Amino acid sequence: MNAPPAHNRTPASDVAASQNFPVAAALFLFAMFCFIGMDAVAKWLTGQIDLVMIVWGRYAAQTLLLVLIFGTSFPRRLRTRYVRLQTSRSLLLLGATFLFFAGLEALPLSETTAIFFVAPLIVVALAGPMLGERIGPFRWAAVAVGFGGMLTIQQPGAAAFQWASLLPFGAAACYALQQIATRKVTAGDAATTTLIFTTFAGTLVVSCIVPFFWETPDWRQILAMLAMGAIGGIGHFSLILALSRAPASALAPFDYSSLIWAAILGIVVFGETLPPMTLAGAFIIAASGLFIMWRERRADRRG
Repeated sequence: MNAPPAHNRTPASDVAASQNFPVAAALFLFAMFCFIGMDAVAKWLTGQIDLVMIVWGRYAAQTLLLVLIFGTSFPRRLRTRYVRLQTSRSLLLLGATFLFFAGLEALPLSETTAIFFVAPLIVVALAGPMLGERIGPFRWAAVAVGFGGMLTIQQPGAAAFQWASLLPFGAAACYALQQIATRKVTAGDAATTTLIFTTFAGTLVVSCIVPFFWETPDWRQILAMLAMGAIGGIGHFSLILALSRAPASALAPFDYSSLIWAAILGIVVFGETLPPMTLAGAFIIAASGLFIMWRERRADRRG
């Protein structure tokens, strides 16, 4: 499950001043490809082993990778000032992962990804009542249009409607609430603490559940689960490198390249087709998100 764009405000003039921007953009695009690649591996596993096993494999592999990276400092980095809030956001992200992977089991990769990208729009809608942020009429209009794009893909009331399309929307809602919680914990916790706590907490919870759904995986499935952790880790590392070279707000629009990667992998790997309504809905959602980014940059320049 890849992360939709985060709307961090940085002056647009920083882009022109950054000589590393082409390298940063390339790293960011590669990170988005890795995240979709991880989702593709998860989709390949669906139908072969239980969904709980897939989620457990994704979390356990990433925890193993983080232990190898941070070594003896791993336990120390788990310490947080916001135990309840970090636990809540970890459970929300775990719920988002379950719902997203369940969506992958029933829907094409491109459609699941496109619906999930309403998450940034949900964040904007919730930022007002939950964070006290002022949301202007133009942003509310963009949110409404973006949800219209989601409905274009889902086609409720039509013969083509699938109830399974509500799964990635549920994942997007959980992810958006997790983003709201993240904004609160960043005031006192380091990014590495949040990453490690989230991964470890998710692994702990799923490890308590997985014995009831255990199916001994074959060597290909084991490699696939390890690949999810490795590909996800490489993606996150590339993302960190990209954000160290260019402002987050400048790179955020490239996040929508995930829709392109999902379409390509869906066609090449899974033989999927792209219905016109899915394409139209994905375009509307992306356009709405990009418009909100533009409005935030414009507001930032005005001070």
